[in-house]
Amino acid sequence: MLSQDLKSLKGHVEWLQSIVQFVPIGVFQIDGDDKYTFVNPAWEFITGCSLTRALGTNWWEVVHPDDQNLVFNHWAQAEADGKELLVDCRIIKVNKEIRWVRLQTNFLFDDSGKKIFGSMEDITKNKLEALEKENLIAELYEVKKQLEITSRTDPLTNLLNRRGMEEKLISEADRMERSNKIFSLILCDIDFFKKVNDNYGHDAGDYILTKVAKTIDKYSRKQDVVCRWGGEEFLLLLPETELDGAVALAEKLRIQVEEEVHVFKSQKIYITLSLGIACMEKGQKVNSCIKKADLHLYAAKERGRNIVVSSDK
Repeated sequence: MLSQDLKSLKGHVEWLQSIVQFVPIGVFQIDGDDKYTFVNPAWEFITGCSLTRALGTNWWEVVHPDDQNLVFNHWAQAEADGKELLVDCRIIKVNKEIRWVRLQTNFLFDDSGKKIFGSMEDITKNKLEALEKENLIAELYEVKKQLEITSRTDPLTNLLNRRGMEEKLISEADRMERSNKIFSLILCDIDFFKKVNDNYGHDAGDYILTKVAKTIDKYSRKQDVVCRWGGEEFLLLLPETELDGAVALAEKLRIQVEEEVHVFKSQKIYITLSLGIACMEKGQKVNSCIKKADLHLYAAKERGRNIVVSSDK
């Protein structure tokens, strides 16, 4: 009876092994010493390793060295829990080619010890497609991010543009409502800018705009926000700054611009700024504060230019 049972079991095993010869997924068996005792043709194809070469070797030798710790940890956890192992990892084929596989194993224990049956499915194509998709999404996100930055940046001076500054102004006004910390605005205009374009050309005008923008940005404070408001106008947002502080900074900027000598195609060009200041008041609208700074800028022009005006007097 026992002999018949053994023959039946042996026949059953041989039947199963004959079936797995034709399945497209790699199938293998490992003994209690972690050595391969059986691999099917699909496993040989996936790994590039022959049956005779695989038998008696450690199962992890085909696993990529960088992924072995990952697989070991999953393997140990699955074995301890008596559950099926399922992990994606890389293998190195005999020809040094790297492939992605999905590794699955079952741990069986009987009187003869531990036996491990597993499968190995080549998922390289799926992995590469997933990576390409992830890379594409990352690239699209970066493009979107750059477009958002570009939409808020003046292309000539690399300062914020009007749209970018309007967002900052709304945010600062909201912050002022919460904290009661006022802010000030400085509206600057390059004096006689039209004469620069008329006398030296529009390239010279662009050159002057970029130089003045750099000067304003350089000598403003770290917390200040500078933008090209339009044409030859620049607007500065000064957080948590009262009128006296804004006047001091405006005067500093005026002097720096006046003292600089710009050379364009061997021509020396001298530039001055007129500046109007307004301090945001509690309950005031942002547009109202900007209009007040604009009126003070207009007054600076009327009073002879190259001056700072901060009041209606």
